[in-house]
Amino acid sequence: MLGFLPAVGLADLRLPPKPTMMEKLGRGIANVTLSVSELFDSPYVATQEGGGTYGDTFGFTQGVSRMIMDTAMGTVEIATFFIPTKSMKMPAHDTGQVEPYPPADLKDNWY
Repeated sequence: MLGFLPAVGLADLRLPPKPTMMEKLGRGIANVTLSVSELFDSPYVATQEGGGTYGDTFGFTQGVSRMIMDTAMGTVEIATFFIPTKSMKMPAHDTGQVEPYPPADLKDNWY
């Protein structure tokens, strides 16, 4: 139990850095080249979950749609890899509202 405490102290809670140009290009190339694998993976997983007919119908349809989505996203990332992306970090939002302490629902049971 005590061995877990250092891991909590060393946890990195920052947002990941925004992707570089080469990471975006690499992800786009990987999406385009590996999108065909969805035609085989989706029916296999669907067959394991629901049987042969389910895998042949739903799995194949899901695989085709995922292949199209991966190919489209990869193409967009390859075409726009040189355009910098915005950071995902949002500015801090301060409402200016001060919460009462203790909360109203705990006033009767507060020590």
